[in-house]
Amino acid sequence: MDNKRRLEDRLGASRSILAPNTKLKGNVEGAESFVIKGYLIGDVESKGLIWLEKGGKIEGQVKGAFIIIDGELNGNIVSAEQVELRSESRMTGNVETKNLAVAEGAIFEGEIHMPERQKDSITFVEKRKT
Repeated sequence: MDNKRRLEDRLGASRSILAPNTKLKGNVEGAESFVIKGYLIGDVESKGLIWLEKGGKIEGQVKGAFIIIDGELNGNIVSAEQVELRSESRMTGNVETKNLAVAEGAIFEGEIHMPERQKDSITFVEKRKT
């Protein structure tokens, strides 16, 4: 894994997007990446990247290889590789992951479980405006 590469660069060409001002009730599952800009009541699972963008909200479990939280999550995260809680994120729930990065300004209430010790820490600085 390239630690210098931003997680959002892992989106790839194939991705599903829940648009802003859209509310979806139900579980979402797939092999490709998901970008959540709307409101999802249910669980989301992907082998790719799951990105909850600013203004987006999830009430449910998030399970994926790589997860970015920029919006609001009320539920647990289970990640195979890495989770980023960005500066405007709000999360209530537990996190289980190998690597966790929490930006200054993020709001988090829950427990963190990191079952494997990593040799190198992963850091990031939010410099780009989206």
